[in-house]
Amino acid sequence: MEWKQPPENTHASLVEAMQSMDGVEFDLRLTADDQLVVHHDHEVSIPEQYLDGRPKLVEEWDLADLEKVGFCSFEKLMSDRDWLTPWQEHSKVACLEIKRCLPQIEKDVTRRMSRIMQLASEMVDEAGIHHEAAVFYAFHKPMEKVAKLSGSSRPWSRLLPVVPRTGSHNGKRLRALPQFITHSFNRLLKKQQNSGAPMMPCAVDYFEGFKRFIHLGMPVGLKGRQLKRLQKILGNFPVYVWPGHPYMERDLLEAGLSILTDFADPEMVLPCGSKRWMRPATMPLSNEQWQGLARGIVPEDVAPWHEISDKQLGWKAVRMIGHRGCGKTVRPVIQSI
Repeated sequence: MEWKQPPENTHASLVEAMQSMDGVEFDLRLTADDQLVVHHDHEVSIPEQYLDGRPKLVEEWDLADLEKVGFCSFEKLMSDRDWLTPWQEHSKVACLEIKRCLPQIEKDVTRRMSRIMQLASEMVDEAGIHHEAAVFYAFHKPMEKVAKLSGSSRPWSRLLPVVPRTGSHNGKRLRALPQFITHSFNRLLKKQQNSGAPMMPCAVDYFEGFKRFIHLGMPVGLKGRQLKRLQKILGNFPVYVWPGHPYMERDLLEAGLSILTDFADPEMVLPCGSKRWMRPATMPLSNEQWQGLARGIVPEDVAPWHEISDKQLGWKAVRMIGHRGCGKTVRPVIQSI
């Protein structure tokens, strides 16, 4: 049966990704009634005719109303054993992105973000999630303050360069460009290490096409001399790259980089002709099996990590992570109600 992608950040999408990959990334917002909802955009992503006079912004809705139109409550997600067991027991990981609200919702975005981290951390702690299985991050310079105000001891990282929270998509990227130019991969990684982050979220722009040459400092890449430079800079520090384009997927993984992918179809053949393996960390292959994928040979009877070892796989394991669950989808996310 042909695989069908569920809408991004929905319950079905998150559960499927947590089961079929090494982990999942998703977005958290705070509702009007102080609850957590999984949602990426500022505006409620449903057809405009279904707003029916209600506000456009997610933060102006109560959680129950967002659930009625198809969005995912973090609390209910955390009560689903199909989601929770892989996270608790199978060395899966989750990257929880704290979304910033618009200024008209709240000017003190740091305090609001700390509330999101507090509420989510309480549920994650209660579920007994391993310390190296969950990280909070955001496009927000004072993430250290967010963590401190939240009272959480959970690890955090920053998404850099910081993209502004207002403006058009292209406008925000243009305003973030000076940060990209002044931050080589080496400088970016050192900033994350110095902040105490357990891993580094990283744009694929550092490895792709001409974009990797426009910042100050020496470029890194996935082949030849630039790959050797990358591996020297990396050491053992884990880097998670987005988007993990299918045509770069094998090269990124072979370079020791984890990826966030928008492509969760397990039967997909990569542009290079290779078959895919969606769980390189939590269902590890031998070198021979990995090379066999390139020849179209999919190994059978591969033992999951948790069946062969009691050791918790941390951030350093090279992983494939589902972005927003099984990948971002077209707008509106919920097509019909």
